[in-house]
Amino acid sequence: MAKLTFLDAAERVLKEAGEPLHADAITERVLTGELIDSHGKTPAATMHSMLAVAVRKKGEGSRFMRTAPGTFGLRAWAPASDAEPVAAPDFGGVKVPHYPTNAEVRAVLPVWDGVPRPDITGMRRAISKVTGTPQENLDWKQPDQWIPARLEGAAQALAMATWTGTQGLVNPRHTNGVWLVATNYELLRPDDQDVMRLTDRGRDFLAHPAGNVVQDIDEAEGLIRLLGVVAEQGPAASTDFLEAWMLHLQRVSRIRMESSARSRLYYRLRNLEARGLVVRKGRSWGITEEGLATLGEAQVQSDASGTPLDAEIRRLLQQQKAQVQEAMQALLQEMDPYAFERLIGRLLDVMDYRDVEVTSPSNDKGVDVVGDIELGITRVREVIQVKRQRGNIRRPVLDALRGSLHRWQAMRGTIITTGGFSKGTQAAAFERGAAPITLIDGEKLIELLIEHNIGVVKKEVVLWELDASAFEEEE
Repeated sequence: MAKLTFLDAAERVLKEAGEPLHADAITERVLTGELIDSHGKTPAATMHSMLAVAVRKKGEGSRFMRTAPGTFGLRAWAPASDAEPVAAPDFGGVKVPHYPTNAEVRAVLPVWDGVPRPDITGMRRAISKVTGTPQENLDWKQPDQWIPARLEGAAQALAMATWTGTQGLVNPRHTNGVWLVATNYELLRPDDQDVMRLTDRGRDFLAHPAGNVVQDIDEAEGLIRLLGVVAEQGPAASTDFLEAWMLHLQRVSRIRMESSARSRLYYRLRNLEARGLVVRKGRSWGITEEGLATLGEAQVQSDASGTPLDAEIRRLLQQQKAQVQEAMQALLQEMDPYAFERLIGRLLDVMDYRDVEVTSPSNDKGVDVVGDIELGITRVREVIQVKRQRGNIRRPVLDALRGSLHRWQAMRGTIITTGGFSKGTQAAAFERGAAPITLIDGEKLIELLIEHNIGVVKKEVVLWELDASAFEEEE
């Protein structure tokens, strides 16, 4: 029997099954029936990719349709009148500057459903016209106070309805991002009377936090790509993601300014964090187990650029990083105290401190390391005390360091420990009228050592991803 192409074989299997199947199940039946001639090591990944490309390229003209993540059926099974009502148009890329969280969008949609479009745009316009002066900045933190004081009429009513209707989650001052997501991605659409109405896509967004519509928006707005960058480079500071993020923006958008790229990066990290897909510890961002799972599934079924194996590779890399961090923590706890002080001196050197000096153990006056740091056009002296211990640092240690600043003509201090800090110590670190004392706990210390390549050697692992767009001229 003549062998079939992957897509012809998939079509035959689906016709015989009479119901949608996951791409893995389609592949298994194709191979069992010897319908294709495949010598590849990952035929399931190939089947995922080819079906995803076929759906993406042809849309409603494809033989196939996606019915769930990784699951495909035949287009002929869809009712002719409303085949895939939530299918995504071609939206382009990374359109929304101040990107909201999904929870914010989900809270606002029911409030704005049934509201005339001019009322929403009028409210936004009225708020934008309220400005302060350099001498008197406006405070927007209390909507209950500023809405009745600064707005009137329909704008005031809708602003208050937005604030109360979202249970205080969405400040009407910051709804531009919500409006752009809702309208750009057709979650809300005006009817013949110019009244905003919730669409099928909007209802899908509300009902399915990880559904097809959310995935469509994530892909268009760069969240999937950013999630991949965090998986590959994190845990790391957001600035470490900027180069890869800007390369993505250059490919899918007209954004070229670094300041615009930084802003979009921050708001999208905030969105991913709110969904539990990334986590922030200090200045570092890392991907979570849920984020890895979301990334793997999204790449397989949205743009055919990844496979389940990719997600497993990323999970193993994250696990290996965690093991390195644990090993570093154990080594720090066992270091000679003076060697630990020299390690901190080395860290300050690479962090652009000047004239770093590790003090003599016999006459340190409660200070272990001294250095100068440039703040704008000013250079100030900073004193550092290091504590190699497992428990929490308590308030008397901080008070003693603050009291010794004058002996070194220092303006501020830092305490670095392999342990943690008591609540009282944290509260006293930035007391009004007192010299500031920065607190670096064991977790933050390890982040800084890794960030500045002290105690670690980074080895490059190249993860190849399929660029499905290069093959979209042929099914």
